[in-house]
Amino acid sequence: MEAVPGFLEGLGVWTLFVLWGVLLLTASLLTYLGLGGNIVITALAVIWGLVTGFESVTWPFLGLLVGLTVLGEVIESLLGIVYVAKKGATRYGVTGVFVGGLVGASVGNGVIPVIGALVGSFVGAFIGAVLGEYYRERNMEPSLRIGWHAFMGKMAAILVKHGIGMVMIWMILKRTWPE
Repeated sequence: MEAVPGFLEGLGVWTLFVLWGVLLLTASLLTYLGLGGNIVITALAVIWGLVTGFESVTWPFLGLLVGLTVLGEVIESLLGIVYVAKKGATRYGVTGVFVGGLVGASVGNGVIPVIGALVGSFVGAFIGAVLGEYYRERNMEPSLRIGWHAFMGKMAAILVKHGIGMVMIWMILKRTWPE
């Protein structure tokens, strides 16, 4: 933290570091709102690098963070669909999960910005899976079971993505720890 500008030194190195950690953890919680929490974490690391002259947060390290961010996005996109397929959904149910999640997020965001997108994506994935399976099977009980699995798959995907974000935060804090 030797490159911290003089006006910030008055706050104390450890105070700044604690605030830095709180900022990163707060950014990670954006994942639960359907926002790009890991993208914000990476952006904060870039800002740290700019402020400190890329001493502790180097360009190769930023590349690693970008890779983890992309991995989190891919996992979030696919895990819910793969999970519901493993639980017995037909291609109609899997398609319903995907389309329902997108439509639900769009409609939800129109009703209540940000939080509505998250709630809408869960509800949409559930309804899409149920409708897709019901269209194929004409039986409500297995359709509802697949809808429940769609909901749980979406939740698992968000938890995995947040876990990746927590690893990113640990890596950043380890590199930026005051000496």
